[in-house]
Amino acid sequence: MKSIQYHIKAIIEVINQLTKGRFLMYFIPGLVITTIYFWLTYRASSLLNVTGFLERIPLVGGYLDQGFEATVGVISFLFDQIYIFAIITLLSPFNTHLSEKLDTQLTGQKFEGGFGRIINDLVRMIIIVIISIVLEFFLLGFWWIISWIFGIPDLVYTIVSFLMAAFFFGFSFYDHSLERYKKGVFGSLGFAFQKMLMVIITGSIFLALYYFPYQNGTPYIGIFIAPVLTTMISTVVYLYYLKKLPKEITVQNTETTNEQIIE
Repeated sequence: MKSIQYHIKAIIEVINQLTKGRFLMYFIPGLVITTIYFWLTYRASSLLNVTGFLERIPLVGGYLDQGFEATVGVISFLFDQIYIFAIITLLSPFNTHLSEKLDTQLTGQKFEGGFGRIINDLVRMIIIVIISIVLEFFLLGFWWIISWIFGIPDLVYTIVSFLMAAFFFGFSFYDHSLERYKKGVFGSLGFAFQKMLMVIITGSIFLALYYFPYQNGTPYIGIFIAPVLTTMISTVVYLYYLKKLPKEITVQNTETTNEQIIE
């Protein structure tokens, strides 16, 4: 129940911060990349719209048209994946910085920064993403084999697959905070498996934001909103987990003495 309570409080806090105009600038990098992606996609679709022309070529026109469509489909898929990778992984230093600033805003704690740490954060994130992808593909493959052998219903298969994906996405977002609090890669993995429910809830929120709306195979809007919001939510949840929130207000009682100061 604590994990659910932490997330409810985190969502309320994130809404509170955004409505006050804080941290809105962190949406800009993803929005810029998304705008560029839209423009390039539009230009490419206009330039590559030669289907009717190829079909009119005698004898080989139909084959050329099919081959061209297949090639464009592969290129489009790869371009989409590069776009998604750029938003989620290459912009991770911005999200790490966002997590740190939100932490400072809520707790008052300061953290060391610098260019070296930015590079370290990026390298660490890439390592975490690689480990997550390998583990996720392995577990999904194993789950697919089990489902195929025992004939597990499609609904059950879909739910379990979603939860697996949510776990690994949630883990990648908690890593922004785990790195800041000096958790190593394996220590971070340990945290993720120990607090599996908490990580899955965060990852589920990310996926819900990520896939809305979802058109033509690409989450055009959710993809640049979801990482920022999930970073903020996971940061607040982790602070509640560490008992740094709610922030305690300490009142220092000043004691009066009867000492007289004689000049």
